[in-house]
Amino acid sequence: MEDFFSAEQPFESWKILGFNGKTARLFPHLESTHRYSKENLQELEAGDVIVADSQSSGRGRHNRTWLSPKGKNLYFNILYPLKNFAPREYPQLMQISAITIALLFRELGIDASVKWPNDILCEKKKVCGMISEILTKDGEKLLTIGIGIDVNADEDDLKSIDRPVSSLKILLGRSVNREVLLQTIINKLQKSVELAQTKGVTPWIDEWRKMDRFIGNPGKIVEGNEIIEGTILDINDDGSLLFCTQSGQIITRHSGDLEI
Repeated sequence: MEDFFSAEQPFESWKILGFNGKTARLFPHLESTHRYSKENLQELEAGDVIVADSQSSGRGRHNRTWLSPKGKNLYFNILYPLKNFAPREYPQLMQISAITIALLFRELGIDASVKWPNDILCEKKKVCGMISEILTKDGEKLLTIGIGIDVNADEDDLKSIDRPVSSLKILLGRSVNREVLLQTIINKLQKSVELAQTKGVTPWIDEWRKMDRFIGNPGKIVEGNEIIEGTILDINDDGSLLFCTQSGQIITRHSGDLEI
């Protein structure tokens, strides 16, 4: 296993490669890597990676602020190729990515799990979040996935957040080399995407169920202004959520927001 706990090199000297073998674009500061990937799409290609050491306008799902201090965490975007994927499979790529990263966290000794659809929780506290968007360049569709991971944040860095959150450093009791962690994540995600081109989400569903901490528990599906309360029944084979409402109705959701 790579030395995840070795001394970290200065950010500007990191050597990170994307899916396509090209050197990642490293920025000491951006408003957000997600915004950069959209605004500079004509200069980018499938497999490219954009990394910032800090962000001033980092956002998660539902436009929630993602605090992005310098020198602490990971903030990056990857442009996923969508060739050989059907539109119905696009959301599954987010789930596959979350499961892949959660499995790596478990290798490090953290009891990570994925809350549907793609939030990574450790001890029921959020450590990693993702957002995605379909982009089109010269007729080719690409999926830009923005990933934020609280790596070396301390308790003081997180105290202003009004939701249960943590970091790898807090959970492991030691700092993690962000460069090593990022390259390992990229390598694993590339292998996962390549496998998904032929196998779909299926290889990850059983792993998801093994790590799941939420099946059988009460939850709320939030759809705009509507809240559906009930019980989480299962993750279907296609990655969708199987849910029983309080009235006893069994429903399936392919996207949305689940609160626990």
